[in-house]
Amino acid sequence: LFNGAVCVVLVFLIFACAGLYCRVCDMQRELQDIRGRTALEDAATDRGATGTPPDGSSHLRQENNNRQVHTSVRKRDAEEDPTEKPKRKRHERAQGRRKGKKKCPRNCKGEKGDVGPTGAQGPPGPSGNFTSTFAHFKSKGGLTKLKLDTLNDWVLADWADAENFQVASTGEITVEKPGIYFIYSQVTFREKQHLVAYRVLIDGSPYMTCNESVENVTTEDDWRYKTCYVAGLARLEARSRIEITLGGENMSVMLFFDTTYLGLIKVAD
Repeated sequence: LFNGAVCVVLVFLIFACAGLYCRVCDMQRELQDIRGRTALEDAATDRGATGTPPDGSSHLRQENNNRQVHTSVRKRDAEEDPTEKPKRKRHERAQGRRKGKKKCPRNCKGEKGDVGPTGAQGPPGPSGNFTSTFAHFKSKGGLTKLKLDTLNDWVLADWADAENFQVASTGEITVEKPGIYFIYSQVTFREKQHLVAYRVLIDGSPYMTCNESVENVTTEDDWRYKTCYVAGLARLEARSRIEITLGGENMSVMLFFDTTYLGLIKVAD
């Protein structure tokens, strides 16, 4: 009984597969028919638009005529100049009169020429508002042992600006014009001390200090000479006061014009 049932099932499966295969074959034939009809309709549409079939004899005749024209042109070029290639000859004829000429691009420039003659000198420019002023004070007392700590033996140089600088008997120098000044000073000592010093005061306040040490001072009779120099920039107001004070009293200073001096130069407003 079991074997009979298996045989029935197998027979049923065989018939079902055969039917499915036949259906697939029918569908393929129908698809091929549809494709053929579509191709025919497209071809008919092209013939209606151009009036000439794509593989018509007129198209072949046009191509043959073009070939003949090109062949005749090449033969004529070869007869005129056999040494040149036909393609090169056609290119040169197309160039025409432009052969051998270079077209100047936009904004082109030629070669640089020679330098021209020098022009006339222009008028002088306006003068600035800045006016410099300067002063140089020198000593005249010789070798002196000062009892006071302020140098007060100043003499203004003949070439200095006397109107803008006033010297008091106390040694203070008054500046009349405001601005930025370069201040320089030098003091030469003759001392036995191990350290000499002086300061530059502006309106009573220390602004610059110079310190120098004296070496090898062994006995009271052993004197040493030492020069101390200091300089710098300072902003001075109108009526500012400049003076030099020493580091102590009873110091020996060489008050000569080339050993001890003070100067001011206005460099900016």
